[in-house]
Amino acid sequence: MLAWIACAAALAQPGSFGTMTELASFSGEERRILLAVPDEKLDPPKPSPRNGWLFEWVVNAYGRQPNGAHALRFRVFSQERKAEGDRAPLVARMLMRLWDFNVQRLNLEHAEAYNNRIVDVYLTWGGKAGGEQRFDEDTEGGRRRKVNTIYIYDLASFTDPVEMAREVAHEYGHAVLPPVGGFREPEDWGNGVLGERLYLRWLRDEMRAGRLKPIDAMGAELPSLDAWVRRNCDALAEQAARSGPRLSVLAAGGPAALDAYVGVALLADSVLPRKAFGRSLRLTGSTKPTDYPAAVVAAVEESQPFEVRPPLGPGQAFWMPLGESKVAGAKVLQRASGWAKLQPTAATVRVVPPGP
Repeated sequence: MLAWIACAAALAQPGSFGTMTELASFSGEERRILLAVPDEKLDPPKPSPRNGWLFEWVVNAYGRQPNGAHALRFRVFSQERKAEGDRAPLVARMLMRLWDFNVQRLNLEHAEAYNNRIVDVYLTWGGKAGGEQRFDEDTEGGRRRKVNTIYIYDLASFTDPVEMAREVAHEYGHAVLPPVGGFREPEDWGNGVLGERLYLRWLRDEMRAGRLKPIDAMGAELPSLDAWVRRNCDALAEQAARSGPRLSVLAAGGPAALDAYVGVALLADSVLPRKAFGRSLRLTGSTKPTDYPAAVVAAVEESQPFEVRPPLGPGQAFWMPLGESKVAGAKVLQRASGWAKLQPTAATVRVVPPGP
């Protein structure tokens, strides 16, 4: 714990430390997260690069690195500090849970090009209710640097736990997940929607397993979070399992293309090993959604053998990325673009990728 405090004191903004919270990983491994809440205002206040609004308070969030060092990963700036119901520590805590998911499940860190992998979050009184992510430039300590920023506007309206969790996850998806775009509606880039669907599903799963709590998801309780996931994630993954990647839909743009892209990703997250799913996101190689189904196939072909439970239920035929892999416990009914429609003949399907 002393090492954490020494590192935090060296990296945080000026001001004494009022509260420090150390958290174990969702995976049950060593304590990987430290939240530091100084009890003094920033002097001078921090101006936001977006509009110059001033922020007097900060919560600093640190993550343990593979080499044992501890690195600042988020600064959550706010214009208020409350003894009870302060949203800044909640936002910092949830973001660190998502960071931990990224590192352990996706092998994905923040981009080093943006302020040494720090994501700055601004919780503002002003602006239209909602969120925004921006890659920007900021001057701090006399130095101009590229920054990765998230804004939550109209903080007074930021009150519903599930909606708060969704907004935080959405903007963090824009900040860190590989960009896939061209959808036009409801927005050009799909990594925000993918982020909210993936992260809230993972939070729900870990909460259901008893490894995380509502405080890790902006206070969202399990029944409400579960209902949101079933409504916004399950149907898209099931559509991908029933129909395959639907390249013509992905190429058309618009909401249907975004749903198809997110559905393919959610299905891949359901049936692939964690490392293979993370690899699929990095293998896309472009910002075109039509390239993602092939990236999933490539990730499967790089994998070790693994087993899949039929995502649509026992005995129900489903599509999944296969490439040149062989299967046991299922019959191949159809092939298209490296994907295969499988008819399960056993409780689990074993996938054996081609050898090197």
